[in-house]
Amino acid sequence: MIIHRFVSLGAVAALVLFSAGAIAQLPPESDAWFDFEPAVDDFGPTILDCSQWIEAPTGKHGFVTVKGDRFVFEDGTPVRFWGSQTGFRRDDPDYSARRMRRQGINLIRQHGNLNDPARLDATLARLGKNGIYMALNIYYPLNYRYRPNEVEGWPEGGSSEHVHFFNDSAASIQLKRLANFFTHVNSHTGKRLCDDPTIAMVEIVNESSMFWGEVDEPLRKQVEEKFAAWLRKKYGNNEALRKAWSAGDKSGLEEGEGLEPGQRIGLIRNSMFTEKYFQENPHKKVRGQDQMRFYYELEDNYWTACKNALRKAGVKVPITATAWQGNTTMTTRVHMLAQSKMDYIDRHGYWAHPQGKGNERWNIATATFDPRPMIKAMHEDQKTLVYLGRENLVIEKAWEQVLGKPLTISEWSTVTPNWYSLEGTGLMAAYGMLHGWDGPLESNYQPGDWTNRMGPNQFNLFGNPPHILQFPAAMAMWYRGDVKEADVIAESVYTEEGVFETTDDVKPLPLPAALIGKVGFRFVDKPRKPRVRDISKYWDPKTLTARSITNELTWNGSDGVVTINTPRTQAVIGFLSKGHAPMRDVKVSSPTDFGALWVTAMDGMRPVNSARRILVTAVGPARNTGMEYEIVEGARRPTARIKNAGGPPIQLQAVLGDVEIKTSQAKALKAWALNVVGKRIAEVPLKKEAGKVILTMDSKYKTVYYELSAEL
Repeated sequence: MIIHRFVSLGAVAALVLFSAGAIAQLPPESDAWFDFEPAVDDFGPTILDCSQWIEAPTGKHGFVTVKGDRFVFEDGTPVRFWGSQTGFRRDDPDYSARRMRRQGINLIRQHGNLNDPARLDATLARLGKNGIYMALNIYYPLNYRYRPNEVEGWPEGGSSEHVHFFNDSAASIQLKRLANFFTHVNSHTGKRLCDDPTIAMVEIVNESSMFWGEVDEPLRKQVEEKFAAWLRKKYGNNEALRKAWSAGDKSGLEEGEGLEPGQRIGLIRNSMFTEKYFQENPHKKVRGQDQMRFYYELEDNYWTACKNALRKAGVKVPITATAWQGNTTMTTRVHMLAQSKMDYIDRHGYWAHPQGKGNERWNIATATFDPRPMIKAMHEDQKTLVYLGRENLVIEKAWEQVLGKPLTISEWSTVTPNWYSLEGTGLMAAYGMLHGWDGPLESNYQPGDWTNRMGPNQFNLFGNPPHILQFPAAMAMWYRGDVKEADVIAESVYTEEGVFETTDDVKPLPLPAALIGKVGFRFVDKPRKPRVRDISKYWDPKTLTARSITNELTWNGSDGVVTINTPRTQAVIGFLSKGHAPMRDVKVSSPTDFGALWVTAMDGMRPVNSARRILVTAVGPARNTGMEYEIVEGARRPTARIKNAGGPPIQLQAVLGDVEIKTSQAKALKAWALNVVGKRIAEVPLKKEAGKVILTMDSKYKTVYYELSAEL
């Protein structure tokens, strides 16, 4: 084990560690750090106010419904969501909800065990008044505990990821919970929850699949018995089963297995469902296909029963099943087939998700994490996904989309304390628009305003300011539709029989095609060839550069630089000092190693080159004062950990250099540095030349925001 110690984020020269498909780096030395100074929002008018795009209260256009691959209100008005997960405190007044709307959030996700009706009632009323909708997740299996003897065949009770799929008494308990929950009357609004349009969508279970993990005893015995009953119905007897499960002179049945009384049928471990395994064990092929069909039917039956129960209880809004996957690409696509029968698709995904023993992973001081920049996590020719945050989050989520269905990503994050984590906000927003995503929810909006230090939790947006500081720019882009949605360039096409083939899920184009145009699953009734577009004009495998077919997004994976190039939003995200692809009206020259630089027209629908109000957002990495890192070079890939978490205040690395903007308003524009709620704190000199202005960013302004406005 090799340990590299770093006094602080920017106190050393760059270190390069080669790992599977990407590079882990630390930024070079920089003195351009300033203390982050939070401010309370008085909700006065500022250029940062995103509430103009969020109509309040909720319900003006009726309930959220689905039309094709989009969410629309009952009156046909389209809606696109951006948000986060949250849990309001009981003592929180209206401030948090007003801040959410101000920052561009119009959807929050409440998930887990909703066992505090009074808090939920107050939260729904507060959100509704501010035009913010709720995505409700009803059941979190790892937090829900069944009482002893409550579930048949499970005397000790407890929590289980799987029991609701195969145990009738557990399923009955959950179905009753669904019905009782939505017929509850909100004490603040006087409405049953099923009649409240503030609830925009419902997810049945958080992260649950028969294809993920393993069912332990004594519940495993129940699954095996149920599988045997399923096989008995299909094959009738041992002789027919043995014949079906044989290849050559080998039988797929193990000694002692069978359908006779007292016999059991074991289960192949979910991690074994790979093309290689079945090639090496052809006598296990049909057995594996039967097990996949059995698991699929368990899931499909449960989702159908829950959806029917919700509709019977009066739920009118779109319903989805869960946001999870299988252990392998083969089982994931089977799992996704069941998801595709719901009203919309939901996914989860993280980059640099924390690791560690037990609860150690949930504290930045004790967790380990991936130190690589996601922006460089690309492979020239990879065609199979590696799930659970081990590869590029944007690419992974794009390929998981089911074409023809709305898509939400109700948990995602590029996670603290990865020092490149600021990259996620802009990349997920820009490429989410390219793919037509309907609701990315960045984890996690708590406690409702700025904290004085990073951590201890890795998922607190306010504990890592660079994320949420980009919201005004990203939300202007998101709600205006600045990035055009792309056409489909590649499909993973499967029939309901084809998903059960014992082949890995290999994509028809290299995975980075997701940075060029729309991709995803397509489940069809009859076999057909997938739609695949030639991407040679848009993809350079030597430099790992992908240009979108809309010509608005360019991702250079070699240098680690992404540009957003639209009339109203022009931005550079990543290793700024590497330079960037040409943009329409903006040129950035910066010595800063890593950051996000946005130039956003904030003058209605006017473009940058004629807007009378422009917001420049310049965000670098964050650290605690005195924070120290260690990188541990492991056998497979490097990981990092915090040697010293440091303390308050949070510090931000200033983005330095010049921003040159072509504009017809050059003579009239003046510039100011702003504080975090958009108040002007200092006038900034603005160099003016024929048809353009040049803003010089400096750490002395202690800001991430510069306002350029034409003064009358």
